[in-house]
Amino acid sequence: MIRITLLTLLVAYLSAYAWKDWFRAACWLVLLMAIFEHPDMPKSIGGVPGLNHWNFLFINTVLSWYSNRKKEKLTWEMPQIVNTLFFLYAFFIFISLIRYLYDHSGVIELFATIGAPPPGAINDINEYLINCFKWVLPGMIIFDGCRNRKQYDFAIGTLALMLILLALQVIKAMKLGSLTIGGDALQHKAAKIISNSVGYHRVNISMMMSGAFWVIFCLKELVSTKHYWLLILPSCFIVFLAMALTGGRTGYVTWAILGIFYCLFKWRKYILLAPLMFLAITMFVPSAIERLGFGFSSEQSAGTQDIEFENEEVNLYEITSGRNLMWPLVWKSIKDAPFFGSGREAMQNLGITLKIKRDYGEAENFPHPHNAYLQWLQDNGFVGAAPVFLLYLLLLKYSLSLFRDNSEKIYVVTGGVSLALLLAFLIASSGSQTFYPREGAVAMWVGIGLLLRVYIERSKKRSGKNSPLIDG
Repeated sequence: MIRITLLTLLVAYLSAYAWKDWFRAACWLVLLMAIFEHPDMPKSIGGVPGLNHWNFLFINTVLSWYSNRKKEKLTWEMPQIVNTLFFLYAFFIFISLIRYLYDHSGVIELFATIGAPPPGAINDINEYLINCFKWVLPGMIIFDGCRNRKQYDFAIGTLALMLILLALQVIKAMKLGSLTIGGDALQHKAAKIISNSVGYHRVNISMMMSGAFWVIFCLKELVSTKHYWLLILPSCFIVFLAMALTGGRTGYVTWAILGIFYCLFKWRKYILLAPLMFLAITMFVPSAIERLGFGFSSEQSAGTQDIEFENEEVNLYEITSGRNLMWPLVWKSIKDAPFFGSGREAMQNLGITLKIKRDYGEAENFPHPHNAYLQWLQDNGFVGAAPVFLLYLLLLKYSLSLFRDNSEKIYVVTGGVSLALLLAFLIASSGSQTFYPREGAVAMWVGIGLLLRVYIERSKKRSGKNSPLIDG
């Protein structure tokens, strides 16, 4: 009760303060994402659905930003091609919802089969439309308002702090002793405890932590040697422990891929530490190594003896967590509607989820394709995928351009931060995630906002104009 009271007072203060400084209020929105999903946080105020502490601050921040930015004579400086791609992104999110609302008979049949009432139209609009835009807006507000170095430091600082706070919650909930248990046991324990104690699914936390490690590491370019040893390295260690405790194989692989990438393109001297890191992980985090090898031995395949595989030593079912049963069906549905897809929640609406349940048992629950690329193609087709995939490729290009530009440290840091968050998301999307923005992607959208701002300011500098953000 005391925590909720203190949170209420803080949000009340920040909501009033937002009308004085909407930029810092937007940064506080990002920081509060570390606790907003916690099960103890109230989900409504006064019994009004959707009206909670975070949304109350969000509404005040957005209204203040919208009403005051013109008074402050701010111009929307986002590149035209990015504007266009963002518009098309939003357009296809809206169209996919309209198609779903027009015909979602398959979803109704699925819920009737499992004996649960289907979600109503208001819930669908809130979840599939309003929330998609809500999670992106803090990043766009930060992009619009980040005009000097002090604002930049505050924004990137709150982003890093949010990720560290999430990591600390994971460690507190899971306990360090969990690292010594078996890999499969770690996965099941994380699936139960992290969602109930932190509020985010362990797969989302794994993705976030794999990028967060390198986000924080990149900040070493902005701090002194003293702060590097006292703040950066301990924070990286905390995030690494949290990532290990999730039991997320994709997160482990993503972390390693990002490390190889950064070493090859920027910090080659750290390649020498790779063998020592592997040895340390093997000795102190054996469950992580076991999780990576899960499904590659016959002993781990005991639970799926009814499914035959050509090679007894490689259990494709275990390696893909059952996705090998689903992806062929998803790809067939994509080929049936290749241009515009089948609308939102096509996996359920086309009856694929129900078919898998009937063919393989109630234990096989796949409400979505567990692959962001396949999901977007299934819902929106190749026509809808073209601008969205192009947008992410363009953002990667901008990030790499900044990361490899050594003329200013802020370029390296911003490019490195956005690369970490983008690549973590895009790699994890091969086995989970979604291109429909959700709470787990807020950090990435903040990174995108900072990326676009610094990219634009660099263009100003190159054209001979003054930039308070770059010049400090």
